[in-house]
Amino acid sequence: MNMLLVYTLKSALVLTLLYLPYTLMLRRERFFRLNRLTLLTILLLALVQPLCKVASPESLTQVPVVADTQEMVGQIEAVIEGNVIGVDASSLQGGTRGGLWLALVYAAGMAAMLCLRICQLVQIRWAMRRGCLWRERERDGVTVCCHVGNGAPFSWMRSIYISEADYEQNGRAILLHERAHIHLRHSLDILLLTLVEAVQWWNPVIYMLGRSLRNVHEYEADDHVLRQGVSLTDYQTLLVRKALADTAYAFANNFNRSHILKRIEMMKRPPSSPWLRAKALYVVPLILFTLVVSATPVIEPLLIVDGEEVDRDRVNQLQGDSIAYVTVLKGVSATALYGEKGRGGAVQIETKKRAEETPQGVFVIAEEMPRFPGGDAAFKQYMAHHVRYPKAAAENGVGGTVKVQFIVEPDGRITNVHAIDSPEGEADAEVNAYEAADKHPSQDDDDEGRRALREAAEELYREMPPFEPGRQNGIPVRVQMTRAVNFGLK
Repeated sequence: MNMLLVYTLKSALVLTLLYLPYTLMLRRERFFRLNRLTLLTILLLALVQPLCKVASPESLTQVPVVADTQEMVGQIEAVIEGNVIGVDASSLQGGTRGGLWLALVYAAGMAAMLCLRICQLVQIRWAMRRGCLWRERERDGVTVCCHVGNGAPFSWMRSIYISEADYEQNGRAILLHERAHIHLRHSLDILLLTLVEAVQWWNPVIYMLGRSLRNVHEYEADDHVLRQGVSLTDYQTLLVRKALADTAYAFANNFNRSHILKRIEMMKRPPSSPWLRAKALYVVPLILFTLVVSATPVIEPLLIVDGEEVDRDRVNQLQGDSIAYVTVLKGVSATALYGEKGRGGAVQIETKKRAEETPQGVFVIAEEMPRFPGGDAAFKQYMAHHVRYPKAAAENGVGGTVKVQFIVEPDGRITNVHAIDSPEGEADAEVNAYEAADKHPSQDDDDEGRRALREAAEELYREMPPFEPGRQNGIPVRVQMTRAVNFGLK
């Protein structure tokens, strides 16, 4: 769910940055087809671009505007996903619950928007059939449905709804207008708009873009009518008269849907200079900009030896005492690790004595974190049934919380299990899982009860079933996690 929130925020960023210049540069020009194509391109990019995986070019990431925007996007992602460096996982439970509620609210809004649009579609289909006097399918594949009453004309897909009075009095102009909507496939544009509205139902910019797209539809249809020889004065009079008619089918292409004054003003405007079409090129640099700052980065591990980056091809030639792997992500400062700003940020260092084999990188934060089979509810149930209070701890009246650090392997197995904190003691923030293999962080503590609790917590995780592995760029990776085991005396 958190990934869905990150996606919709990136989608909103793309939509907003690309649409706002349109309102200043192209909205009032008589390039109806170009304007429509521009708006549809913005909608498609808002859906697709946040899903792209690209490596940001070094030259672009050094541009201050790009770097600052990348950092802002990365920080928002970190807040949503609960990925906060230096904070133990057990202390993030409140933030995780808040993120879950936010995700649920977002999902509910998206479902409500989709339900609303589906209801409007059903209403259109019902209106087409209710009170129909006659229905005629013409040679171009368009079906005209003539109805009783005085409802406003509209079209959807390949059907036109028109009242008997409108058909007799102004049938030619109205049918020309609605046929233009059908032949230009405006209904498909509305379906695409609906999809983006469902994803960004909370974003007011999408509704502004929707109004602009519907206006362009009306401008195109009006222009088609006038090109067929209909008098400009008669057509404008018809629009003003029909503007007072009522319609409940907001999802369809309505003859009088758009603001009449805007449509009349656009009809009176002289043709725009062909050279002004070049203004549409504004989208090219903005597409590149949004691609860099909003796309999911391709994350490459850096090999660091004694504080310096080393070519991975030289890994077998290294003679140092230890090797450190740093996983780099956007939006988190790496200064604490190697004093450089703008490298994107570091998440975790794994140090291992150079002994048995070539070391493998370990993530603390991955795109997809490991999960207990069945999720958090199943994990809590497992803990409730398998936590056993050690006899030595109970006899000595010792209780508290033991923090356990472990690694979830790419196949889900749990390895390198070590307690890194004693109950009622202070955590040693510098303890590393591999260093703990040589020296237990609390082995000098001679309290038998505390030692028993640590051993019980370690044994609990060693006997756990395999997790669903963490993934980075879709590939299972090793992920280091820290969980707390609570021992309480009643």
